[in-house]
Amino acid sequence: MRAFFCIPSDEELSRRLSAVSADLRARMTARVSWVAEGNFHVTVRFLGEIEPMLAVELERMARRIAGEVPPFDLVIDRLGAFPTPERARVIWAGGKAPSEFTKLVSKVNQGLAEFGFPPDRKEAIAHITLGRVKERPDPRVPQALSELEQGLDSILHVDRLVLMESVLTPRGAVYNPLFSVSLTGG
Repeated sequence: MRAFFCIPSDEELSRRLSAVSADLRARMTARVSWVAEGNFHVTVRFLGEIEPMLAVELERMARRIAGEVPPFDLVIDRLGAFPTPERARVIWAGGKAPSEFTKLVSKVNQGLAEFGFPPDRKEAIAHITLGRVKERPDPRVPQALSELEQGLDSILHVDRLVLMESVLTPRGAVYNPLFSVSLTGG
């Protein structure tokens, strides 16, 4: 099964991000695969295909980590694009990662190394994917991101870590939580 560790968005933030996505959609001409409101999340680590039985061991690992990382707030106050707004392939909302987020990502990566997962080569950037651009870059993206960033200032209270299964369908990914652990560390 295809899986990833994440921090799910709460309902209020998901509604706000859905409205931002709709505004972006109205301002852009590129074909974009927009993330459904119920699928907004901050990815901690994408695992790819795993054996279903591994989820039991991953839950033990996640519970240990959750006892080491306290709940924290993640500020979502910026819009951006990877690799750049001018060459947007992924459009996102995010913010400066607090030390607790960096600690959570680091501990997950360390735990996964014990199961033979290779190191994650990408820097952990606290972001929620809004859409994936499916064709050449849209020159309207930089201005649209700049205009819509105003008033985005939101906070996501992070109090759990979820292992999510991702089932790919012709209509987009369907996410199923495999387990959720509460952050309790001090």
